Amino acid sequence: MIRKSLGRGLDALFESTVEISPPHPEPQPETKSSDDRALMTIAVDRIEPGQFQPRRHFDAQRLQELRRAIEAQGVIEPLVVRPKPNAGADGMPHYELIAGERRLRAAREAGLSTVPVIVRALDDRAALEMSLVENLAREDLNPIDEARALSQLNRDFNLTHEEIATRVGKSRPYVSNATRLLELPPPVLAMVEAGRLSPGQVRPLLALESAEMQIAAANRIAEQGITARGAEQIAMAHKERRAPTHRGSSDGAGRDPNMAALAEALRRTLKRKVTIVRPRGRTPGRVELEYYNDQDLTELASLLTAAGAQRKG
Repeated sequence: MIRKSLGRGLDALFESTVEISPPHPEPQPETKSSDDRALMTIAVDRIEPGQFQPRRHFDAQRLQELRRAIEAQGVIEPLVVRPKPNAGADGMPHYELIAGERRLRAAREAGLSTVPVIVRALDDRAALEMSLVENLAREDLNPIDEARALSQLNRDFNLTHEEIATRVGKSRPYVSNATRLLELPPPVLAMVEAGRLSPGQVRPLLALESAEMQIAAANRIAEQGITARGAEQIAMAHKERRAPTHRGSSDGAGRDPNMAALAEALRRTLKRKVTIVRPRGRTPGRVELEYYNDQDLTELASLLTAAGAQRKG
């Protein structure tokens, strides 16, 4: 038997003491614990990707290191899964992965046919919470993946920042500051995901009035290696130089305060520069939305389509 420290919040998710699985384990009979958790060994091809996996990026080198460890010692810590409502195409019970995607990927690369799992009966919110807590405890999430997961708990499950903080073992200001990063435009978020910029370097850019200014400032900070304190100074300097606007338009710095407020609300919701051009004579008004690449355009179209469908419903 081996005892493994799993980090704050995880003792409630896993057994504190688990059996070491050999590199190529034989199927084991299912056992039940007192809180209806089932510890068993199942085939890797019966485990399907988790829909609430918060992490989008996996470090290839660390994954290979884990593969080599699994080849030598097997999967020491069980994965966590929940039953799928219907059997798979093979007629066997299938499971959705909740926690342990790196272990599952590495086990597959190591050639294992089965892995140890803990089966839990979880609803969607609990599944997302468990996936998030596991990644936070291991410090495996980049700041943007973390922010998206925290935001999903707020948006899809109606949890307040205070409730989220309690559930994931963080403070309320930590949750609020993390989710605010998502107000930045996609190119800036991509720099944080890639490790080119830190949350401390980009958070001051939230004070800037347009996505255009935020992107320009972020590029300068990344290229010159400017610190978080220097980023605050750049944000203040940019704010003093208001971006020029088209005549008759409002993008947050227009003359009509109502139009400026509307443009600002749209910018924060859509996370991109919004320009509202008012009608002049027989020329109709228009709303201009910026996008930054093909993927961003696809996401914007999906967002607008979903909003339209929700309104019709």
